[in-house]
Amino acid sequence: MSLIECKVQSVKCKKKQSGAMMKTTEKVIVRLKELIDENGPGYITEKPYDVYKKMTEAVPEANIIAGAILMMISCGIWQSAILAEDCTKMSGQIQKCCFNKKMTDQLTEVIQNLYSADNKTEWKSRKNEGLRKFRKVDHTFKWEGFSVWDAGNGTVDCYYNADIMLRPVKPPIKNATLDKMLKKNPFMNEDDIFKYYEKDLKQYLDSEFEEYCNCDDYYQPVVEDYDVEYDVKDWCSKNGFEIISCEGEGNDGGYEPKFIRRW
Repeated sequence: MSLIECKVQSVKCKKKQSGAMMKTTEKVIVRLKELIDENGPGYITEKPYDVYKKMTEAVPEANIIAGAILMMISCGIWQSAILAEDCTKMSGQIQKCCFNKKMTDQLTEVIQNLYSADNKTEWKSRKNEGLRKFRKVDHTFKWEGFSVWDAGNGTVDCYYNADIMLRPVKPPIKNATLDKMLKKNPFMNEDDIFKYYEKDLKQYLDSEFEEYCNCDDYYQPVVEDYDVEYDVKDWCSKNGFEIISCEGEGNDGGYEPKFIRRW
């Protein structure tokens, strides 16, 4: 092979390497944006190792740049680089981690594209969007209650099923737990918010049904008379809902003695 042919081959090789590097960088940017879209803007700095694992799982060839990002976050450099006013200051912040120029340029490109004006505008518009959507519609909850009344020498299994439709009230009632969840991830969608309220309502009804069935040690509970609507209304008053409909039905498995006399 002549000297000219060697030079041409070398140029082609460098172009391929540069193209591969660019593709990896783009994949990293895409994956990081997906993680922010799913978990909120603070996720990257709050869960740096999780970010590293999810990046390398999705883009195995990005293990080096993923490790560099992990180092930047751990050293507190990532946040200061994001806040840099221009590319030169951003590169200066990144170089505090003692990266070479090649890695510094890659990381600068990642941060510039990830925290672009368009992305920031999109994230700002999405803040609490899931909560707004959740509050615009009615929600149906299904609850299956179970408790055991124990008389010492025998038991009764108690069951209750209810279909409940609720509507968020206006103005909304603040919920401290949900507020903390939204502060951590303002991009929570309406399905996750529904699951939070569903879990809370079920736990509340489970507790009330347990108390109803076991409030008297000597008289078997009349499960059919359990007033689920009364307890749902109480929960609604504390959580900012009103009842649209609430229908339920209870039954028991009958008295089961613990001991059987054998003659």
